[in-house]
Formats: sequence, C-alpha cells, structure tokens
Amino acid sequence: MRHGKKVNHLGRTDSHRKAMLANMASSLILHKRIQTTLAKAKALRMYVEPILTKAKNDTTHLTFVQRFSYLQDKEVGNHFIPRDS
Repeated sequence: MRHGKKVNHLGRTDSHRKAMLANMASSLILHKRIQTTLAKAKALRMYVEPILTKAKNDTTHLTFVQRFSYLQDKEVGNHFIPRDS
C-alpha cells in the first residue's frame, strides 16, 4: 500500500532533490519559463504553488523569510514585491 507517499523522489537523495527544486523554482520565477521533464514539472508545481500563495498575502516580513527558506536566493525573494494593479 502506498498511503501518504505523495512525493516523487525523482531518483535522487533528499538533499539533492530539495536543492534541485529550489534552483528550478528560482529559475521559473526569474525567467517565467523553464524547460524540464514532465515528472520534474509536476514535482515543481507542488513546491512552487505554496510559495506563490504566500507571496500574494505579502503582509509581513515573515513571508519574505518563509520564501527565502524555500528558495535560498535573495534576488528571487525580492522579485515578489507587490505591485498596485
């Protein structure tokens, strides 16, 4: 039975997978488009969507800290500055 096994390991160790997803998320946010495999794109979606949700509610400094903890890149963390639309 595979109860509670939602994470696709992508044939990598935990630390390698986390670093790869953080790098891919940073590239996606900066360049708006990346080229990757379908399996990595599906894994990346589960990684990026919570970050984008937190960025929409940019109310405190804590959200920046949370985004930085996911992405480990200040340039990308500052890329989420809200704009008046």
